[in-house]
Amino acid sequence: MTGVLVDKQAYLDLCKLVEEHDYKYYVLHAPSISDYEYDCLVRQLENIEKKHPDWKVPSSPTEKLGDNISKGATVASHQVSMLSIANAYSMEELCEFFDRIEKILGFSPEYTAELKIDGIAVSLHYEKGFFKQALSRGDGRVGEDITANIRTIRNLPKRLADEYAARFPVFDVRGEVYLPKVAFEEINKLQAREGRPLFANPRNTAGGTLKLLSPEEVGRRNLHISMYGMFLGDFCEKLSSHYDALLLCSEMGFPVDSRPSRCTSFEDAKEYIQNIEQIRDDLPMEIDGVVIKVNDVDARDLLGATGKHYRWAIAYKFAPEQAETLVKDIVIQVGRTGVLTPVALLEPVSLSGSIVSRATLHNEEEVKRKDIRVGDSVLIEKGGDIIPKVVKVCLAKRPDGSKPWSMPDICPVCFSKVERKAGEVLVRCGNPLCSASEIGRLHFFVSKPAFDVDHVGPKIISKLFEIGLVTRRSDIFRLRREDLEKIPGFKEKSVRNILNSIERSKNISLGRFIFSLGIPLVGASTAEILARRYGTLEAFWSATKEELVSIGGVGEKVAESIVRFTSCIENSREVKELLSLGVSIEPTKISLENHESSTFHNKTVVITGTLEGFTRKEAERAVLSRGGKVSSSVSSSTDYLVVGDSPGSKYRKALELGITILDEEGFRASL
Repeated sequence: MTGVLVDKQAYLDLCKLVEEHDYKYYVLHAPSISDYEYDCLVRQLENIEKKHPDWKVPSSPTEKLGDNISKGATVASHQVSMLSIANAYSMEELCEFFDRIEKILGFSPEYTAELKIDGIAVSLHYEKGFFKQALSRGDGRVGEDITANIRTIRNLPKRLADEYAARFPVFDVRGEVYLPKVAFEEINKLQAREGRPLFANPRNTAGGTLKLLSPEEVGRRNLHISMYGMFLGDFCEKLSSHYDALLLCSEMGFPVDSRPSRCTSFEDAKEYIQNIEQIRDDLPMEIDGVVIKVNDVDARDLLGATGKHYRWAIAYKFAPEQAETLVKDIVIQVGRTGVLTPVALLEPVSLSGSIVSRATLHNEEEVKRKDIRVGDSVLIEKGGDIIPKVVKVCLAKRPDGSKPWSMPDICPVCFSKVERKAGEVLVRCGNPLCSASEIGRLHFFVSKPAFDVDHVGPKIISKLFEIGLVTRRSDIFRLRREDLEKIPGFKEKSVRNILNSIERSKNISLGRFIFSLGIPLVGASTAEILARRYGTLEAFWSATKEELVSIGGVGEKVAESIVRFTSCIENSREVKELLSLGVSIEPTKISLENHESSTFHNKTVVITGTLEGFTRKEAERAVLSRGGKVSSSVSSSTDYLVVGDSPGSKYRKALELGITILDEEGFRASL
């Protein structure tokens, strides 16, 4: 990427964002973005740190592996540091890896190509032929002791033949723990039979399994392991190549499921990758790419490593996967603003390592444009490898008698008539008191960009609303332990977590408080502009339309919406209730906008995908109000691409051109 963020606070915010994703991936085993998007964020960090080395913090994610140790876990040091492998997402990047290796070494070495099995990396220690200890990667130097759980893996030899025990008295072998596709399906069948939620994908399930405290339960999960490397002790005979080490592993009884192959050039590696892509779906395990390694051990020693990656290896990651499935039904979801959104219910299908059974269809116009019908076979893929979307309909497989889908005239929740405004694509429920809208507004109020109340998601909000405990925002802060304990399914720990989260959320910035109210047309950007302009809630609440219109980024319609909201007696009463219940709003320093100091001053910005905290117009106004320019297409003159969900081809083109990419958090930080 050619551009970098120019503000140190934005850099620190980006560090924090990457750390949050590390936690979700390594600790919770529940990533919210794809590997591809994660790598883009890390590359942004690396570019910033190259340009501003004085900003770099010791705890930067670019220096850490991110595999956190569980609290209270037993830990031990790795005999040899256990690092990770850098990623490539294009043949151009892979070619650069080959050129770089050959330039450093001064000759063309031999390489190996292997499947990149999507699992959990572990290090196993053997002494005198016996399996002694297993460690997670941890921070690369210290790992978590998971010996008891690894011992349950059936295809792992616990004792080696005497011949190998004598030749290799002490050694470490590295491997990838994974769940075969069949085992993953069996686990989910059991989950379904017992009425428990299904696991998302094999990799996260394997990671969560290794964290279990019960080896008996781990044993029932049928984990497998595949070896990808050996590190021999000082008293062992030396091996000259990585490929020989893998052959030796197989000879000793260790499973090597990665289909290693020797290659001598970039073209050989490219051919291996193309062949694997063709058979990817038929493999017994999930893979997300191919790993290319320098084969010669002495050459590896010359190349060395960074603090995080081996310089002699790279992982070529596959592009987002597509799958064909059936549209079983098209249902309607009603959001907090009353907007009706069509959602496709799909025949569950495995896609990029997870089970997909739903896909948003966005709006009525999108369904008609693609002519998506119930009963259609459709091709789906994950936008950015995370958000499922319908790419196209397989018209040749359309059943006879199928009928075009149309938006209902009645709200499916409250049965009120829907409204269609001239010039608008969106269709809304005409009932302002529709329960779906009420629940949506409550969930919006506690969401991360607003009050950020952990442990209170959509299901909890729905349950609290249905039993009448929470019907308006202020009711959240009236919840008591005795109320929650009476609710079926709410255990002591859940109750404690909810009440602690509510208490923590009471201190909030003015911008987030304004945003949390859900004022029509006021997104996160506009809320921050208003907070900086007025400084306190009292000043904002008494703002006139004339004042508001004079603020950059606030147009006439937005000003009218704000005044209409703040003039409502019920809204004023609700805000007073929130303050009386202990909500504390931090005043914001009043500042006049200075375009020249803005990240976006004289910069061209393209916005793509769906943003959670901004409408498209709000995001554009935020850029324009800071002296920036907004374009509808990506080109070499684009400075920033702001991406939301389902970003499409603009995202890919920006990556190819090396344009700085900001997700919603990065965009908000840059504002």
